[in-house]
Amino acid sequence: PFKQQRLNAWQPILTPTWVISTFLLIGIIFIPVGVTLLNQSNNVVEESYMYDGAGAVNADCKITANNVEKLCQIEINVTKDMKAPVYVYYELTNFYQNHRKYVKSLSFAQLRGEAVTADEIHEDCKPLDKVTDSSGTELTLNPCGLIANSFFNDKISLANATSTPPGNPTFGPLDQTNIAWESDINDKFANPEGFKQKECECPVTSTSCTDLCGVTYDCNGPNGVTGGNAYEDNSMGTSTCWAYQYPDDATTQYLFESYPLIIAPAGPSPNVKNELFINWMRTAGLPTFRKLIGSIDTDIKAGEKVYFDINANFDVASFEGSKSIVISTVSWFGGKNPFLGQSYIAVGSVCVGLALIFGIKHMVSPRKLGDTRYL
Repeated sequence: PFKQQRLNAWQPILTPTWVISTFLLIGIIFIPVGVTLLNQSNNVVEESYMYDGAGAVNADCKITANNVEKLCQIEINVTKDMKAPVYVYYELTNFYQNHRKYVKSLSFAQLRGEAVTADEIHEDCKPLDKVTDSSGTELTLNPCGLIANSFFNDKISLANATSTPPGNPTFGPLDQTNIAWESDINDKFANPEGFKQKECECPVTSTSCTDLCGVTYDCNGPNGVTGGNAYEDNSMGTSTCWAYQYPDDATTQYLFESYPLIIAPAGPSPNVKNELFINWMRTAGLPTFRKLIGSIDTDIKAGEKVYFDINANFDVASFEGSKSIVISTVSWFGGKNPFLGQSYIAVGSVCVGLALIFGIKHMVSPRKLGDTRYL
């Protein structure tokens, strides 16, 4: 017959000594940890500049429509020494990347470069899987979906000696390599099957790349230069030329065609391998968020000014948001975040306070353990 079983178990008795010791131990651990984290956060130097939105410092960069290519320049005054690398972010407010329909509107298979059917694309990316071009031709978006096709496309670069006004040339070009997660770059994003590219002679002229363009490479794309629309990349100060080919280009609008100012059709990080795009696709959980866009690999002294050239295309007025550029150093714990350190200190202080209160109560008015009068 069934019998009630008694299992071995540890049933602690919370005596005053145990309770007081536990609270005291938590306080002794939490307070030093909180002080350390807060100190690390305070050592991080951070400067920001809002260049579009309701609280923007000036109206030079403000836009009220997408893709207007408004050129402007901002300057950030550095108040404390910043040791390299100095990381550069853009910050958006009131943009809800965590909306359920927005988060679901993408095709993971398509982003990995796999062949997908029209029905699969429609189901995964609704309500945005196709677009109609200026001639009325309906094109399939690659990548499709709301996330990929709301990409932040303000072009932000460090102002140099040729800018107006001239920037600080000692800071060099903005380093936009190694800004995305390595696992995302290697495993989650790939160009479509049939994409191929090959480096060719620079500068691109009628006599260079001709053995590739129109023969083994279509060299399609918006960055047209003499020699069959091959691509010339001079983003890092030196020119590199590429011949390239994308499959089904006549019926597909690729990312580099949607955002030609930001996304290169060929090169080290072409199309969906662009790290700015990869960072954008890692959706934020809150409506105010930052995305890393590069780093400055030179120390910046207090009192110096950092100039940024901006080609503004991303409209925030339509959703009452704002855009800012943030430059920041980091500590071994990450960026500036005083909340965690303050939380540890607060919890530790409360625990020490409770330990003192319970200890005084136990010494002044002790109570016998198991006294039935208190039941």
